[in-house]
Amino acid sequence: MDKKQKKEPGMKEWAIILVAGAFLLLLSVPDLFHKEKEETVETKATALQTEVPDEDYVERMEKKLEKMILGIGEITEANVVITVKSTTEKVVLQNTVSDTENLQESDGNGGTRSSLKQTEEKTAVLAGEKPYLTKELTPEICGVAAVVSGAESGDILAISEAVQALFGVPAHKVKIIQN
Repeated sequence: MDKKQKKEPGMKEWAIILVAGAFLLLLSVPDLFHKEKEETVETKATALQTEVPDEDYVERMEKKLEKMILGIGEITEANVVITVKSTTEKVVLQNTVSDTENLQESDGNGGTRSSLKQTEEKTAVLAGEKPYLTKELTPEICGVAAVVSGAESGDILAISEAVQALFGVPAHKVKIIQN
């Protein structure tokens, strides 16, 4: 018998060929395992101030304050005006990609030079077509004025103190007028 007989490839050989082919296919995909620069990706919540109509917020606060004032003593009527310092601020979740490149060179005379280049790119994380909001900051109230009917002097002081406590507004920015 001849010792050099050709043998058909078996299951083991086909499996090896299949794995080697898959490995070669993965290596042929560019940038799959290639990383040129040191990059760090971190997700941060960054505040982006957007112009949002604050009338709804102010009106709601005015109505709540009017309702509260009408519950004090013998007050029969209350008109409240609230002023705000800023607009609503929406905090949008953002992906931040930072890139740092450090270059150090030396010449033949012993001189060295180094340079550091840093770049940062921020993109908003989207929830569908809208940015993903992490929180919404309400406008800062800077002044409150109210005209009340049927109030006594003790009621005026109570209203003023309540406004200071509820909105964190200093006493000199709260004015309650008795009609």
